[in-house]
Amino acid sequence: MMSSLLACSDCFESVNRACTASTYLPLVFLKIIELDKMETIQQQMVEEKKNVSIILKYFPIMGAAERVRLALWLGGIAFDDVRVPHTDWVELKDQTPFGQLPVMSIDGGPYIAQSNAMLQYVATLAPKLCLANQFLEVQEAIGLVDDFERSWRPCIGLALEPEVLGYGIAAPTASFIKGSPQLLETIKALRKAFLAKEMPKYCGFFSTMIEKTGGPFLCGAEPTLADCCLVPVLERYTLGFIGHVPKDTLDAYPVMARYLDAFKALPQVRAYEQSKA
Repeated sequence: MMSSLLACSDCFESVNRACTASTYLPLVFLKIIELDKMETIQQQMVEEKKNVSIILKYFPIMGAAERVRLALWLGGIAFDDVRVPHTDWVELKDQTPFGQLPVMSIDGGPYIAQSNAMLQYVATLAPKLCLANQFLEVQEAIGLVDDFERSWRPCIGLALEPEVLGYGIAAPTASFIKGSPQLLETIKALRKAFLAKEMPKYCGFFSTMIEKTGGPFLCGAEPTLADCCLVPVLERYTLGFIGHVPKDTLDAYPVMARYLDAFKALPQVRAYEQSKA
């Protein structure tokens, strides 16, 4: 009710100037009742949407689907988390829109692709993850996370598919084949450069964002879609399985380390982690 009263503050003034005391209160309270009805209808629509059947398919790793999984858990939305073995991927690939995972199916409908599209859909089921008055801030933060990811891409892409980056195709780069000493040294140099330049730059951006909003999350006191995007990226650098990236990498960025701890402490996130055990 209080939010409705605040929303009507402007109409109080205009009605007060145009109407007599006898018509003032009926008009105002009629407006309040209308706004309350709208809020109730919107909430009912959200609750109805939560009854949809969602299937999310991805490989048994965090990867591109983790942001969607986290958003669904934070939103309290039940879904079927299908982890596709690599041995089954060949058969499934032709059934996907773009020959890639993750894909999502809603109420038995056709697969949809692209994790950011899935995120926006989740926000329609759980509006708290991207409130209207935070929309631009949340989308800005998601864009920054994606920039951060792009800066890392050569570091992993060169190890997985060097030919995509032009290595190992023709002389004089023919010696850059998977496992070759030249390629391994290049990967090492790229990752060290990332830790020296890109990591401090982006952790600085995110730290400033958290401090500006008061934290503990990117856009303030409550987690949003943006946090669902950033947390898996940061967590990757703390697991210790990436060559030349120490698991204590975030120790140099205390704001980010506290941020990650705060997110992991959320009841929904703890429940998600327990579900994987």
